[in-house]
Amino acid sequence: MTTVVDCDECSGMGFLVRRCCCTDGGDRLVVDAGGYRDEAYAGCRVCGGDGSVAEQCYRCGQSGRRRAQLVVTVVNLDSGAAASRRLVAGRVVPQVDAERVWRARELVGELAEAVGVRGLRPRWGRRSLDDILAWYPKSWQPDLPARRRLTLEAAALARQDFDPWRVYVGRSTETPSPAVPGHELARLCGMADLLHLDLVVEARHRHGWLLWQVRYDLPGSPVPGERQVVGAGDLASAVAGTSAASALRGLGERGRHAPAYTVRPVPAAGVPRAVDLDRLARKVVADLAGDAPGAQAIWRDGRWWHTPLHPAGRVEELYERETGQVVQRVEQKLRRATEPPDPVWWGEPIAQRPCPDCRPGTRLRRCDCRRTTASRPDPHCPDCAGAGFAPSALRCSTCRDSGRIPAALTVTVTDLHRVGHETWRPVPGEAAPVVGHQPNGTAVHQLPAHWRLARHATTFGVRPADLSRLDEDWPLDQDLLDGTVTAFDPGVEPARQHLERLAAGLPGARLFVLAAAPDAPPLTDLLRLAHALDLTAVLTYCDHRLDAGDPTRIQGERWHVRLGVRDAEIGAELPLHATVELAVARCLAHLDTHLLATVPRDPEQPVPAPQAAPSPSPPDPTGLIRRLGQHYAGQPLTVSFDRFGCRLWLAEQGVLHPLARATTLGDAVEALRL
Repeated sequence: MTTVVDCDECSGMGFLVRRCCCTDGGDRLVVDAGGYRDEAYAGCRVCGGDGSVAEQCYRCGQSGRRRAQLVVTVVNLDSGAAASRRLVAGRVVPQVDAERVWRARELVGELAEAVGVRGLRPRWGRRSLDDILAWYPKSWQPDLPARRRLTLEAAALARQDFDPWRVYVGRSTETPSPAVPGHELARLCGMADLLHLDLVVEARHRHGWLLWQVRYDLPGSPVPGERQVVGAGDLASAVAGTSAASALRGLGERGRHAPAYTVRPVPAAGVPRAVDLDRLARKVVADLAGDAPGAQAIWRDGRWWHTPLHPAGRVEELYERETGQVVQRVEQKLRRATEPPDPVWWGEPIAQRPCPDCRPGTRLRRCDCRRTTASRPDPHCPDCAGAGFAPSALRCSTCRDSGRIPAALTVTVTDLHRVGHETWRPVPGEAAPVVGHQPNGTAVHQLPAHWRLARHATTFGVRPADLSRLDEDWPLDQDLLDGTVTAFDPGVEPARQHLERLAAGLPGARLFVLAAAPDAPPLTDLLRLAHALDLTAVLTYCDHRLDAGDPTRIQGERWHVRLGVRDAEIGAELPLHATVELAVARCLAHLDTHLLATVPRDPEQPVPAPQAAPSPSPPDPTGLIRRLGQHYAGQPLTVSFDRFGCRLWLAEQGVLHPLARATTLGDAVEALRL
């Protein structure tokens, strides 16, 4: 039984000698991206022209040894039971298919039956029944001599040491049936009409393949570049893999140069109950006739508009490589052969002025010397030599590289069933009393009620902390919720500063706000998962009631949730999430990373393989934690839960001080005699 093998990447030496990346482009200063010449660059800053560099082996972490074992665990969230199987060469017979691939389906099925799981929950991590457990070479056969067979099996498992613990989470009930792609596409069409966006179905040729993507765009947005288009091999798969959140992702980047219009109310267009995907795909493919590199079907104003994509010139991008070479990347631009008619919901165009702090099409940005000398450039500045502009690799902080500053903003607030659109436009002389000062003395103003997004929480029946950016999946900041603005420029009215700062880089001068609580399971489910996996759930909470009413301080409460190794040292953490639901959602979004961090780095140490019998559901601790937080208002309170009980700490100046330890949180609170 082999559990540790020599690293095949560095032959057990812990370091390796590889070809320098300068050899890709050859002995030239300007090289093509994607080219390969296998010739060293004489002036290379990395290898000095030798063509080879020595570096520590990233596969084994410079140890020369790699772990040849894999653990598969299935957890039943309803009962708290867990079952694990450790895969080690010689202990289990690989169940490979015709391509010598061992997939997780059969093994996960056995473990799921043992703990009563009838359906997996894909939201808990990114696991799939088609995950590859190991990939064996063609030379592997079950009847090989034992020594040779075990060597091949150990090497195959060692190649999976980047992900040695596979945890599958399920329940005692069946997994809900996936949505029918035709119905799902119709739902996305309805949401496009609700939000006044385009739903784009695009097919594009790439390297001999036809890729399909489904996304939301703003009308008039340019066709995105090749690197922004990722998708599936057929339309049905693309629709099945697209959610409202994923379709909106990247909208700010794609719509940076979209025309800006206000939104006017229009009657809702009819949306079919289902879209005929075969018919839609045939029409899109028909537009690919000839040499068209791509085609689009655009849902706008209640119908599909079809257009092929035609070449529209090339864009050259230059960037410096660590070798000192300049990499040249040339990408083909595309345009629509026919633009659909303007949407009926477009109102009046929003006036815009050029950004004063950058030069569009270049990397020139406002120099830092102008921020400290009353906006006058310093003639002795080493960066700009008095020009006032200096090259920068960062985006313009004023316009986010859009090159324009709008005079108004359209705010769209929705819970994905209802929607409200309003236009924000500063009015000269608008009242904005001073409500506080920053530590450097800069005044903080509060704008009238119609500038405060927190008022929409009541309309949609949620908490202000539940309001988030729809296209970025991130909560709204405090200034947006309360309509406060720090007036850095006393010569510009606060409302105008607030709008221009907010509208910088927004797609089409539009702000999309989601008014809904995070889609997260209860905290007790996460605690039950930690118990089943023999891990520690660490919760950090801080009550900011002492800062109520101070616009320069955090308001309300803040949470942080993570999983860690039982009995490991716990450090002070700063809670940043405004609700416990958001903290749980963020923990689940990175669940695989949390689990990987619990695996010992030393390959000689085994991967955790927890077993757990059914256990009662833990009580919800949020009430008691809030009670403790009120007593220690302003100080982060840390609570950890594991199989053996609960521990409490209080953070003071970044150091955790123990408060109590007991079997349950209730007992720990009682011991404090608050």
